[in-house]
Amino acid sequence: MSHRPRRRMRLAAALAVCALALSACTDDDSPAGGQSAPEGAAQGMDEFYAQELDWGSCEDSGGISGFFGGDDQQCAQLTVPVDYSDPEGETTTVAMARLPSTGDAPEGALVVNPGGPGGSGVDLISQSGPLFGDDLREGYDIVSFDPRGVSRSDEIQCFDDDAALDAWRSQPSLVGQDITAEDLREEYRELGEGCAEHSGPVLEHMDTASVAKDLDVMRAALGQDRTDYLGFSYGTRIGAEYARQFPDRVGRFVLDGAVDPQASNSEVAMGQAVGFESALRDFMEDCTQNSADCFTDGSADDGMEEVQQILARSADEEITGPDGRRVTPVQVAEGIITPLYSTATYPRLNQALRDASDGDYDALQELSDLNHGRQEDGTYHGNSTVAFSAVNCLDSTDDSVTDQDMAAQQQELTERAPTFGPYLGYAEAACQGWPYGPVEEDPDEPAEYSGDSEILVVGGTEDPATPYAWSEALTEQLGRATLLTREGMGHVSYSSGNGCIVEAVDAYLLEGILPEEGTVCRDAGI
Repeated sequence: MSHRPRRRMRLAAALAVCALALSACTDDDSPAGGQSAPEGAAQGMDEFYAQELDWGSCEDSGGISGFFGGDDQQCAQLTVPVDYSDPEGETTTVAMARLPSTGDAPEGALVVNPGGPGGSGVDLISQSGPLFGDDLREGYDIVSFDPRGVSRSDEIQCFDDDAALDAWRSQPSLVGQDITAEDLREEYRELGEGCAEHSGPVLEHMDTASVAKDLDVMRAALGQDRTDYLGFSYGTRIGAEYARQFPDRVGRFVLDGAVDPQASNSEVAMGQAVGFESALRDFMEDCTQNSADCFTDGSADDGMEEVQQILARSADEEITGPDGRRVTPVQVAEGIITPLYSTATYPRLNQALRDASDGDYDALQELSDLNHGRQEDGTYHGNSTVAFSAVNCLDSTDDSVTDQDMAAQQQELTERAPTFGPYLGYAEAACQGWPYGPVEEDPDEPAEYSGDSEILVVGGTEDPATPYAWSEALTEQLGRATLLTREGMGHVSYSSGNGCIVEAVDAYLLEGILPEEGTVCRDAGI
């Protein structure tokens, strides 16, 4: 689950998918779409289920721009209702992209979601060459999409321009007990009002339940009886919701780095605060034991204290970056958290902390900018900063949580995660102030599933963003599901470089062979 307003929920963000762009078309020999609406669908849905996708150059496909990739990548647009309870009302579009299969007889389409909320699947396709192996590329068309309201899919906006978003992100941030629940409620009210001013009607309908319905319309447009799906992080929430709503349409489903649909905003904050605190400790131990140029000359404990001092200085002093923007404590915390998603980025974190120890916070601000899609020229790619807030608050808002409850949780967060806990409290207050939602009457209901296809859940034991306990919880809620475990650090497993995980997931997707119950894949060195 994951990012922002200027404090708090921002730190729960998944890494922003790096923006790449532009592709050309190949010959389209995919199955023709067009089906009837499923039984029980609202009157007026047949025309949506009957549509066929017009795949073509991403440069020319109905305004899908800012895309550059290989010449084998294609784009299309799917039309869906804004409000599924009123399919004869306004419509919105969902931008899609695909890597056509390299084989002669593919299984069909594998739909992939990169996470978020607010992650762009079109960007994923544009830069996903290393992610999908030769066997998977041969066996499937790889398809992804920008969920409704995100990036190229009728994206919501909340500010007049990029400079206004810069200014909002650069406000001095209150931390720990200095902030009140009402501060956050007011901040979110103002943010929601700005979104309403700059966005269309899809703003009130970006909930995960609606995205799952879009996914089923997509299934029909792709010409498939069932959906084969690979979802990462928040993408597991989409997959679980799809399985709940459309159990008979579930094909081969892989949910990697699972989100617990029953976890409240406060429970998510606690799980991630503790997870990233543990990941930072792992980084410190690796740095002090294995790096000849570790930013700290002391022990892992000394390094943890130095990071807290780096954060404290950013709160006590007015620090500016090279372009004059204020460096806030939340930006510093984001800059530290972002490279903790993968051990491969530990060297970059070490250098950024070395710079900050010498008073230079530029690298940490750059890492925070990466998390928000801010580019070197000051423009923002996509809208993940605001899309995250819109989706989370439409999915889960608990007005019964009191200010006293949140103050107590803030204290517990700070005790259990002294580095990051001060930035993750009062999570419920933010959405209590959001002007819309939740859309579902019971948004935190379990992921009940009654289909006949076995679902594969993949969890990492030291995943900081989606703790392993969430994968265990989702597996239990689904019932007909198998849990594949990776012992190791880092967020999500299929892209971690663990060959055992890749082999098991590909065997399931391509051949329907599930790993044995209790299978554990250990990262190298464990």
